[in-house]
Amino acid sequence: MSTRALIYGTIAIDTLITPAGQANSVLGGSGPYAALAARLLTPELDLYGVVGGDFPAAYRMALETRGVSLQHVACLPEEKTFAWTGRYEQDMNHRSTVSTLEGAQEHWQPDPPPALSRSGLVVAANVTPPLQYALIERCNPEAFVMADFMKSWIIREREYTQKLLARADLALMNDEEACEYARCDSPLAAGYALLEAGPAYAIVKHGSAGSTLFHRQAGGEVRLFRCPAWPLPHPEDPTGAGDAYMGALAGCLTHSLRGRSIAWEELTRAVAIATIVAGAVCEKFGTVSLFALTRTELARRISEFQQMTAWS
Repeated sequence: MSTRALIYGTIAIDTLITPAGQANSVLGGSGPYAALAARLLTPELDLYGVVGGDFPAAYRMALETRGVSLQHVACLPEEKTFAWTGRYEQDMNHRSTVSTLEGAQEHWQPDPPPALSRSGLVVAANVTPPLQYALIERCNPEAFVMADFMKSWIIREREYTQKLLARADLALMNDEEACEYARCDSPLAAGYALLEAGPAYAIVKHGSAGSTLFHRQAGGEVRLFRCPAWPLPHPEDPTGAGDAYMGALAGCLTHSLRGRSIAWEELTRAVAIATIVAGAVCEKFGTVSLFALTRTELARRISEFQQMTAWS
């Protein structure tokens, strides 16, 4: 029997500037990226969050057509939808925020209905740590909790970051975020530091260099799995790749969780699949690739990735 996933994140309207071009007022936010990725692997998911009265009906219809229901997404008619403008450098592992409009997200507090609060898998995608923590506290205490982070919030909300790490079963950060949290220069050392903060599992994402999974076993030993990135000859836009990685990982785990534990082989396979989905996101601007990616094409890429990473 599958576990149902609750995916909570920002739902946004983005403007994206990369060396490959610019896309204006496109669907974005950690919630849609994660949910669109998860739906490739499971129908057992609920998207939760808030939008303003200006959220385009076309985006709502597009999400629902792809199996992502907005039934549990609140709408504040008098507010604007969260909006973000980002600019990427020539090395697209690095970006800067041009502008942010909090809008409906600014004062809204998560309070999931009973049907969602009983979910067995809680995905706290990129929102501020206080909001992520508030959601988790209102959910099933036995749920498996995945939490993502951002550098600016790690700096500004360190106390909540600590609380969130202590409550999470699996924490995800990129190199810069993990090193900021651990106050060190080594992503590997930072991964160990994340485990010391509480989670049984941690993933440090290395952008175009892949990711590393860390697991603290029952005896205290740490097990590692290093996964390369999906090869991208001509990436256009990496926005949302980390969120899609998290969503695809969650989609896989809905089939793999046994309470709050996961077989190592199933988790490493989930990491590889999440890597493939995250790579696909970067091929086009915004969520375009996620809308276009089919389960058939994903299966083909999984087979190809297995072949290109096999060794003896």
